[in-house]
Amino acid sequence: MKCPQNKTMRKSGKFSAETNVDSPKWLSEDVNIIDICETTISSFSNQAIPSITSGNNIVSILLTDDEKMSGLNKLYRNKAGPTNVLSFTNENKHSNSKNIILGDIALSFTTVLKESTQSKISFINHVKHLLIHGCLHLIGFDHETAIEAQEMEVLEVNILRKLGVPNPYNV
Repeated sequence: MKCPQNKTMRKSGKFSAETNVDSPKWLSEDVNIIDICETTISSFSNQAIPSITSGNNIVSILLTDDEKMSGLNKLYRNKAGPTNVLSFTNENKHSNSKNIILGDIALSFTTVLKESTQSKISFINHVKHLLIHGCLHLIGFDHETAIEAQEMEVLEVNILRKLGVPNPYNV
């Protein structure tokens, strides 16, 4: 999906998440990962970004592992192996509905942990970054061209800054 053609910035609608934990690796006594996911997605409610709707935007999140992510990556992208994040846009959105299911975001614990360790960044900050990245895909942004990538990166950095997350591209 390409970036929305309408570049006017306006306040987005309400964003919320429904988080499903498919892998126990995500569960920890130290961190409430479900709360982190839902808080990160709800942060879109306070953003002035090009948005597809001003209704109640619902994002479904799947917290899984490399095995399941490899299967999803093969099935939907015809690529072997796991990836950190996948986004699946709901093509049946109805803009006149109160509740709009934007789509699904899947994160793989092992890949996210490996990347955060290799980059020497906080695991939770990396999760937040990938959720923001995935949500931007769900509302129409992409990074197929250099211009699209730059626009998406600027939005990610600005949203993450408001969440107290350092710029992930300055690693």
